[in-house]
Amino acid sequence: MNASIINKSNVKDSVLDELAKELPVIIADILEIPGGHLALVKPEQISLEFSQASLRDVGSDIRIMVFARSNTPRTTTEKKMSKEILEKVISLIATSGEEYSVDIRLYLMAIGAAEYARHT
Repeated sequence: MNASIINKSNVKDSVLDELAKELPVIIADILEIPGGHLALVKPEQISLEFSQASLRDVGSDIRIMVFARSNTPRTTTEKKMSKEILEKVISLIATSGEEYSVDIRLYLMAIGAAEYARHT
């Protein structure tokens, strides 16, 4: 599971540090759905990638894109989970005393698996 965080230069390092620390926990809590091994998510399984937006970027101050494995329970609540992640991130940022525009995108992807069995 991966999350990409793109921020404008006006976002303070302390806010980015807090996101680096708490975002994996937020994502893991929201994406974990009871039932099945594929639905279990641990914060250490989430890879974060930070990058700074171009000076010409007119989007949000902070954009977070989460790429996760799709399964039936997750797919049916994709919009709800995105909203929950957004609410928790905004709450986290608010504790720093800063205000930034935030955009969350959750991409649930079908990851193919191949299996080979040899019968003798």
